[in-house]
Amino acid sequence: MSSHTQNIYDNTTFFTAYSTLPRSQGGLSSAPEWPVLRNMVLDRPPSTNPKNDLTGQCILDLGCGYGWFARWARDSGGSFVRAVDISEKMIGRAKEFEFETGVRTETAGVISFGKCDIESMALSERERGSYDVVHSSLTFHYIEDLPRLYREIHAALRKGGRLVFSVEHPVYSAPVRPGPDWKVFQVDGEEMKAWPLNCYSDEGWRVSSWLGVDGVRKFHRTVESYVTLLLESGFVLTGLKDWVPSMEDVSEHPEWKDERHRPYFLIISAEAR
Repeated sequence: MSSHTQNIYDNTTFFTAYSTLPRSQGGLSSAPEWPVLRNMVLDRPPSTNPKNDLTGQCILDLGCGYGWFARWARDSGGSFVRAVDISEKMIGRAKEFEFETGVRTETAGVISFGKCDIESMALSERERGSYDVVHSSLTFHYIEDLPRLYREIHAALRKGGRLVFSVEHPVYSAPVRPGPDWKVFQVDGEEMKAWPLNCYSDEGWRVSSWLGVDGVRKFHRTVESYVTLLLESGFVLTGLKDWVPSMEDVSEHPEWKDERHRPYFLIISAEAR
């Protein structure tokens, strides 16, 4: 394990609180950014991919959590899914879901769940050039040495293989000691909100309190860095989304209205060439 690695998800207080989040309880359908990620993983809109599947593809899921994506990839036709996470509690819960849902005999063994610190992950020779898709959801913002990880992923992919990942948007992760999440002010008698942004260009660790636990560390880097490091690692950028809820999303979830003021997620797809 890297000396920089933080395994916050094995903290009992944190893990218990995390289990109450909508995306923990409802899976992919409760992750509002999932439709964008799904289309990037499939490499085309569902309207032009009638099967809407990953038939015969090998997938690597980095920071798999409860295993929601890994199970979706298997059910979408993936021939093999390696799903890894640094947290023993996460891997344990993923395996529990497998038992609770009952895996069909013909798909048993398609997913391999295992513990792995992706900060220092090293592929075996057998794995190099073996994957069609590498996916990661909300994990790379915990990684300090992202260039090394990008290189490992590039080596893992077949030529033309896809990397698709999401992170907390750098506009969201940048502020240092911002105080309340939103600044509220009045304009012509109307209440307005603004996101407090500072230190955007100062890359490095940010430490915060989250889900009742102090000292949660995330590594802030700019959008430019996420993309430039990809290009330097041999990838070609194929998609980039500053994710905010759509107006349709807000009509269904009025409580998301404020989230349109600033991007919440950065979602990127790239191709290994």
